[in-house]
Amino acid sequence: MSSTTERFLRLFEEMVGEVNTRAGDEESHSFLIERAASRDGAVKKHQGLLKYIRDVRNALQHPKHRSEGHAVLITEPFLEEVASLLNHLQNPVRSRSLGVPRKQIKTAQLSDCLGDLADDMKTRGFSHVPILDDSDVLIGVFNEAAVFAYLWSDDAVIIERSMRIEEILPHCRLDAQHTETFQFVGPNRQLEDVIDMFLALKSPTTRIGAVFVTASGKSTDKLQGMITPWDVLHGATS
Repeated sequence: MSSTTERFLRLFEEMVGEVNTRAGDEESHSFLIERAASRDGAVKKHQGLLKYIRDVRNALQHPKHRSEGHAVLITEPFLEEVASLLNHLQNPVRSRSLGVPRKQIKTAQLSDCLGDLADDMKTRGFSHVPILDDSDVLIGVFNEAAVFAYLWSDDAVIIERSMRIEEILPHCRLDAQHTETFQFVGPNRQLEDVIDMFLALKSPTTRIGAVFVTASGKSTDKLQGMITPWDVLHGATS
């Protein structure tokens, strides 16, 4: 048996253990890909490749041909792909390492002036500014949708640079009826789960604008981080 084949079979056994753990049955001798895929976003995303790896292993371990030697030869590039997938499953990208950590997030208070915030957003390229209370808990988001909602709320309203966040807070709150909504996750959610959140539409005209990270994944906890679609795209390709 070649060295690459031996290494492949060792990696396969590790992969079975990892996938079956996600399936909730680490003692099983079967490769529980389908069950794990129904419970885990990373396995679901790579389900096709996992099944192919399983078929390759079965062709090696349970040959049906009569000629001598293996019908399947494991190449170094394929072995590297298997090792890379195993590493991804064992060390998944999680929400705590995605996006912007709390200390780097531009945030707003109720007393902040809209003109100053708008200038900062334009200069630094921000699209969403979380609004926090005195306990560092998110109470709303200042963005274009909030400004438009305020302007459309009454024919006579205008926005002045000197206005403060508290004056338009009802249109910034998380439950405001905008084309953007927001989700919360804990620090250990996998990249694939966050991607699914951004891809899901609440309605034909509503999308997820940002995902916020808190210790429990609930909106009542202190803000730990913010993830935008750009952050997810970068995390998926890095």
